[in-house]
Amino acid sequence: MAIIDSRLTHGLIGFAIGDALGLPVKGQSLAALAADPVATMRGYGHFDLPAGYYSDEASLMRASLASLSRGFDPADLLATYQHWFHDRVYAPYTGPVFEVWSSVRAAVENGAPQVNTAADPGGLVRVLPLAYFLYQENGPDLFGNADAMQQLQAFLAVTSPDPANLIAASIYVQAALYLLSDMTLSAALPQTLQRALTYFADVPEALDFQVLTQLDARRAQTMAEAAPTPRNVLGVVLFALGSTSDYREATLTAVNLGGTTDATGALTGGLAGLGYGYTKIPHRWCLTLVKYSEIVAGINEAEASGHFPTYGED
Repeated sequence: MAIIDSRLTHGLIGFAIGDALGLPVKGQSLAALAADPVATMRGYGHFDLPAGYYSDEASLMRASLASLSRGFDPADLLATYQHWFHDRVYAPYTGPVFEVWSSVRAAVENGAPQVNTAADPGGLVRVLPLAYFLYQENGPDLFGNADAMQQLQAFLAVTSPDPANLIAASIYVQAALYLLSDMTLSAALPQTLQRALTYFADVPEALDFQVLTQLDARRAQTMAEAAPTPRNVLGVVLFALGSTSDYREATLTAVNLGGTTDATGALTGGLAGLGYGYTKIPHRWCLTLVKYSEIVAGINEAEASGHFPTYGED
C-alpha cells in the first residue's frame, strides 16, 4: 500500500512529527516562544538533541502499535512498554530514557500503576493506535459500544486507571474514530465533546472538561502554562485543531503555546495527520524525522496483522 493511502501512516507519522516539533522547546513559556516561535523542525534545545528526535510520546505510540498488532492483551502492552523503557526499543536514541510521565514510569518499573495517576496524561498520550484498533474491531462509535469502551478502559489501566485520563482519552479516540469514518475535523470535534460530556455526565471529574466547549486563545494559553493534567493537555490540542485549517498550522499553534510541547504537539499532529492526510504534512519534516523508515515499517507490519483499518475500508 502506498504511504499516501495508509490511514495509519497519516495519523502516526503526524503524531511523531508533532512530538519532534515540540521536544526542543519543551518547558518554554508562551512569552519565550512568541519572541522565538517554532516555524519548522529545530534541534539542540531543551534536550540538546538534533532536529527530528522525538520523546516518550512517540516511543509509547510505537510500542502500543507493536503490541496491538499481536492483538489486545494488557499484559503484552505492559511488557512492550518495559521493553522500550529498559532496552530502548522504539526510542530514537540509545541513551537513557528521559522525562517519562510518572504514571508510565511507575507502571513499567513496578509492574502496576501508581495510586494517583490523574496528575499526568500517561494514558492519553499512548492511545492513538488503539483508536485504529477499535475502529477495525467495533466501528466508529465508542460511546455506543460497551465492548469498545471496556477495551479502552483496560488499555488505559495499564498505566493510568483514573477518570481524568479515561475522559480525555475517550474524547481523543472518538474524534479519531469519526475521522476514520471520513468526518471532517470541524464536524468531529464538537460532536465528540457533546457526546463525551453526555456519556460522563454522572462522573464528577467530567465537570472539569465542560470548559473544553468554550475554548479560546486565552483559555488555551492558561491550560498550556498550568499543570499538564489530561484536561489541560487535551484543551491545548483541541484549541490548536479547532482554530486552524491544516497540519502545519495546527501543530505549530500547539507547540508555540508552550508547556509540555512534545505531548501537545504529538497529540495535535496525530489527529491533524489523520484529518488532513499525509500529503499535507510538510515533506521536509518527514525527511527530518529520526527513524522514519522504522516507524513506517512498524505501520506496515500493523496493517498486515489485520488488526488495523486500511484506506477505503468501511
